[in-house]
Amino acid sequence: MIKLRILNETGHTDLVLESTGILEQIDTHPTHWVFIDSVMVSRENITEINWDEVTSVDLTPAIIGG
Repeated sequence: MIKLRILNETGHTDLVLESTGILEQIDTHPTHWVFIDSVMVSRENITEINWDEVTSVDLTPAIIGG
C-alpha cells in the first residue's frame, strides 16, 4: 500500500491505496505535479516506476509564476 496526499487550495486529502488506485488518481488530476518519494516525476516517466518500492506519492497543484 502507498500513501497518497492530494493537495489543493483548501488543504489536502490523505489516502492509502494500491498502485492501481494511485495511477487512477494521477490521471484524475492532470494539472497536478507528481512527487514520488519526494522526487518530482514527469508524467511521461510514470510507466517506468517500480511501484513495489514506492512509499508515498504527493499530487500538488502546478505553480505558475508570472
